[in-house]
Order: sequence, then structure tokens, then C-alpha cells
Amino acid sequence: MSGPRVSIVNYTLSMMRGGGETRDLSFATHLRDLGCEVTLVSVDPLFGRVRHPIQGVPSRLLKAPYFRDAVYRLMVLPKTGRLATFLLNQDFKRFSKKVIDLAADPAYPIDILQAAGLYPVVDVKRRRQVPVVIRNQGGLPAKWLRPYVPRADAIIGDGWDALNFEQALGRELIEVTGGVDSELFRPAPPDSELAARLAGRRVLLYVGRFVPLKNLPMLIDAFALVRRRQPDAALVLVGEGALEGQIREQVDRLGLEREVTFLGHQPQSRLPGLYAASEIVLLSSSFDNSPNCVLEANACERPVVGTRVGGVPRYVTEGENGLLADSGNAEQFAQAILELLSQPERAREMGLNGRQRVLERHSWRKSAEKLLRLYDTLLSNAATSR
Repeated sequence: MSGPRVSIVNYTLSMMRGGGETRDLSFATHLRDLGCEVTLVSVDPLFGRVRHPIQGVPSRLLKAPYFRDAVYRLMVLPKTGRLATFLLNQDFKRFSKKVIDLAADPAYPIDILQAAGLYPVVDVKRRRQVPVVIRNQGGLPAKWLRPYVPRADAIIGDGWDALNFEQALGRELIEVTGGVDSELFRPAPPDSELAARLAGRRVLLYVGRFVPLKNLPMLIDAFALVRRRQPDAALVLVGEGALEGQIREQVDRLGLEREVTFLGHQPQSRLPGLYAASEIVLLSSSFDNSPNCVLEANACERPVVGTRVGGVPRYVTEGENGLLADSGNAEQFAQAILELLSQPERAREMGLNGRQRVLERHSWRKSAEKLLRLYDTLLSNAATSR
């Protein structure tokens, strides 16, 4: 017997690849292995082009505005908060309407609708009897979205959300943990190109998007402090985003252009070699719910220096698989990096601990199986109510 027909909606999936996008891609892949018919739904921007074509899973791209890049640029400028919020809300509203129109069409094959943060899509239930699952994306939804919360058939999440969502909003959140492909992300030979370019250097690695929440300006300031004590340190930045130009300007201003390597977006297949070519993986976020890069780094036996924010302490246990610093504290962050650089055996032990944690606690397959059980329950409840 085939599994349910599931549409997983992620507005940004066709435009960027961060932790949330990786999560929905992984859920989709493993749900298909479990017999579900999965379609990924994302945006086809009215202006510009799709940056990350969806491969390996059937997909539908919906024509809609894409203001996210403009929002990220505005967020770091003074007196632009209202405009950034307005544009972000337009993203939510217009794309959500497109999703509702798609899912409400009787000809569209769907049994379950799951959406990343798009609470307004619950309105599809007014036009078609489809259970709606919302994956909360870290932190509490904006106030204008909260009236939709009770109307979702289920809300899923992990990290900070798993500890705080129900207490704050009085609605159960079902924990579906993030995972990692421990066969892909495992100890591997160092990436040959990067190893040759930075031979003899103490390599620090960042993997993530160039967006305000990642607080890369603090990371660059901390690296400048590390260089004063560790002149052979080098920083490698893997990722892309609207704030890349700002970060490059900061690197140039601090005279670090020869010490910082920008690699841009890289396919997952190359990441294990990049982790292997580094000593420490860095996460400087001002908030992060459940960062995938921590799991990937640990799976590759690399320790993490992160910030004590959001759900990060659920993934990085101080002294066990990494070290934590206070948010925005470049001096403390730099000190944690220097501490591990000066104790390579301790850093190696943390990396080994990290891989063991990943193998015991974080499996995409197990998370997908939990999702499928949830879908079955919701469909059974819907059939009973009918």
C-alpha cells in the first residue's frame, strides 16, 4: 500500500540552501523512501531567477514576489525595520495564497500539506479537507500569525522551539529532530584544493548563509582577534547571501583579505572534505534554533565553537563536543577558538564525542518515520471526523 501524497512547502528552497532548506529536502527524500508521494513546493520569483533548482524530488514552483534579499539588506540598516517587516509579511501573504490556490484545486493530488513557517496556509482547510502541518522555523511566530496557530492540525519543530513553544503559546509542538547523513558526513580526506591553498595554516570554517541572524560581522571581528595571537590562522567561509558584499568590505577594512577565503555555495558532496580540512567549525549566530552545520561538523569529527543562543546549547554541550560564547561577544568567541587551537588533543576528543552523539541522536530516517506516523494519525482522525 502506497503512503500518503505529501506536499512540503518551503518558500526559500529554490532561492537559498540553509539549514531549513536542507531539512525539508532530507525529509522529502526519506519520506519517499518510506513510500510517500512527495512534492516539494517553492517560489519561482517574479523578478530574477531560480538560484537552486530542486533535484531528485518532484517539485512545483509558484510565481510570486521574492523580497527576502531586500529584507536581509534592510535589516542591517538604521530606521528600516518597518519596511523590512512589511516586505517580509508580503512574502508570507502572497506566497501563502498561491499555495492555498494550488492545494485547494480538486485536481491537485494531495493528502497532507506541510509548510515551513507559512501559518496562513491553514486557510486551505476552508476550501478542501486537507490536514495541515506547520514546521515552526525557530522562535515564536509574529503576532499577526498567532491566530493561525490553533487551526493547524499539528505543529512540529525542535531545538529552542521544543523547549519554549508550548509554554509561550499554549499549543503543543511535536518534536521532530534535525538529522544528518552520517554516511556522507563522516571522517574523510581533506579537500585537496583547500588543503593545497592553505597548507600549514590553522583552518577555521564557517558553513552557512550570509544573513543577519548568523552575525558574521562578529565572527570577522573575533577572527581578527585570533590572528593577533595565532598568525597562522586562516578563515574559510562557505555560503552565500545578501550580506556577502558587506562581509567582504569588513574583511578588506581589517586587512584580512589574504587570510579569509570565500568559497561561495558548495554542494553537500564537497562539504565533508572541507570539514576535514579544518580544525574548528564556527557558528556566531545571534539566534539559531537547530543549526545543521553543528551536526555536520560533529559527524565529521570536528568540534564547534558557537554562541549560547536559541537551541544551540541543545546541540553543543560545553566541553563535550565544543565550546560556547555569549552572543555578540567577539572577545569571548575568540578566546574559545584560541583555547581549542592551543589544545589539539582536546579538540580531537570533542570531535570524536560529537560523532558519537550524532550517531545516537540524529537520524533523518528516524525523523521521517516519526513524521509518517504523525501523517497517518492525522489522516485517520480526518477520516473518522468525516
